[in-house]
Amino acid sequence: MTHCPSHDSSSLTRRQWLALAGAGSLSACGGGGGDLPDVQPAAEPTAHPLGVATGGTGRIRSFLSAAITATSPLTVGGVSLDTRDAELSDGNGEALHGNDIAAGMTARVLAGPVVAASAQAYSVIVDTQVVGPAIWLDSRSLLVLGQHVSAPTSALRGPNAAGTPPDVQVWGRLDLAAGSIVATRIERAQPNDAPMLRGVLGDRGADWLQVGTLVARAADASIIPAGLAAGAVVRLVLGAPLADGSWQLLQARDDALRPPDGLEAELQGLVTQFTSARQFALDGVPVDASHAQIEGLAQLQAGATAEVRGKMVNGVLVATEVSAEAAEPLEISGRLSGLDRTRNSFMLKGWQVQWTAATRFGSGSALGLRNGRSLTVRGRWQPGAASLQALQITLE
Repeated sequence: MTHCPSHDSSSLTRRQWLALAGAGSLSACGGGGGDLPDVQPAAEPTAHPLGVATGGTGRIRSFLSAAITATSPLTVGGVSLDTRDAELSDGNGEALHGNDIAAGMTARVLAGPVVAASAQAYSVIVDTQVVGPAIWLDSRSLLVLGQHVSAPTSALRGPNAAGTPPDVQVWGRLDLAAGSIVATRIERAQPNDAPMLRGVLGDRGADWLQVGTLVARAADASIIPAGLAAGAVVRLVLGAPLADGSWQLLQARDDALRPPDGLEAELQGLVTQFTSARQFALDGVPVDASHAQIEGLAQLQAGATAEVRGKMVNGVLVATEVSAEAAEPLEISGRLSGLDRTRNSFMLKGWQVQWTAATRFGSGSALGLRNGRSLTVRGRWQPGAASLQALQITLE
């Protein structure tokens, strides 16, 4: 999700924030196997703002969620921070020190007003997006705990990033429209780092949660918050893999990027939960659009891309303006594997693809599907879902 300033309280204009959020192209470097490919950083690390909101009352006047571009002084998303009175911690609430923080890591910051691209920070939380065993699909992308991770040229590599074991930790942002994590920094995981995942909840049961293809099971169902529903952005801490292919769930919480109450925000993202056009969630952030002006009403539904302006009140974005449009289908090309005709599914570039009677075949038919065959799939992905729903399959 990208949050942008709703007025000129920062030296960065809304257009500049949007340009930063979209910057960075995928790497074309070589590599593969268990080692990290040689992803080289850009000449100057590119900021990837995940959020900005301004206009609160009291000492908290701004909220930033972005990549760290410098550590002395700490600079997050282009904003230089005075951290002398700030509380620094990781995603588990453990205290951090300056030497624990590096460029490319992502941080959420509560701060005072942003003036001339500087602010006084009061709280800085540095957290990863995913930690766990990695499988490189190509030099541009990998799977970590079954989640797609893209590694643009701007993604920085930490020390000991290459080599075995292949467990990695990735800092970055969720790109829900593309169903992936866009990495800003990749390091080898440390031996005491527990596997963890931040993503969109696809489904749940009394004692299990599903994010993408990963299923996490809790020995004690009480550790799963009762209010978690499909479409919520969750943070899962995992134990060991289980015999059935699922993972042991140790901790779970709602982890949507929510600016504090009183701040005005402009949020852009994907509709992850939909009750009605007046009540929905954008990248896990609840939206009350009861009195909002809505553009693109027919397109406002689960999976749509939307932009919402409003003010945070009791953890909800009370909207004044909403603009929505249908999300563009994903297009993936590669060689088919793991064909399962009983379930109408196969694997393609790490995606599980599902076809139905409504799927169009650009050439041939479902009878032409076979392992190793090259094809292109256009499909829609519901955030958190285990499978990409194929709209069209073109056999080559």
